[in-house]
Amino acid sequence: MQLFERIQNFLQTRRALAEDATGAEADRELQAATAILLLEAGYGDTAYDWHEHRAIVRALERDFGLGRKEVAELLERAEEIRPPVVSLADVTEVIRTRLGQDQRREVVRLLWRVIQSDGAVEPWEEAFADHVAKAVGLAGDDVRAARAEA
Repeated sequence: MQLFERIQNFLQTRRALAEDATGAEADRELQAATAILLLEAGYGDTAYDWHEHRAIVRALERDFGLGRKEVAELLERAEEIRPPVVSLADVTEVIRTRLGQDQRREVVRLLWRVIQSDGAVEPWEEAFADHVAKAVGLAGDDVRAARAEA
């Protein structure tokens, strides 16, 4: 991807998740569902490190338009309710039913960004991202594009 395309993509995806598919402001349920998926991706390998944490914080700030304090509160809540407290199926259901296709692809792109942030992709992480992509209703081309854009 050329530099101009990357800049254009960055500008277009800024606050990509600030509203749901109906145009209503993204509420805490939608934000928490996304945060839980990102945390699960971060915890997917042997250690949750600062690279993964930074990728998650930046994603939530940028895509939801949240401030640092809001992100910290959201992550604290997401940590409390992530699986096994809530099921992964319930989390992906929120994403699948509340976001449009481009937004769901953005969530999967963010997953890949977190997964790749530590410089290594473990087999479990790859399987997790593929599972989430299918669970939120994305097909092959969208899944490949999301990974390539991460």
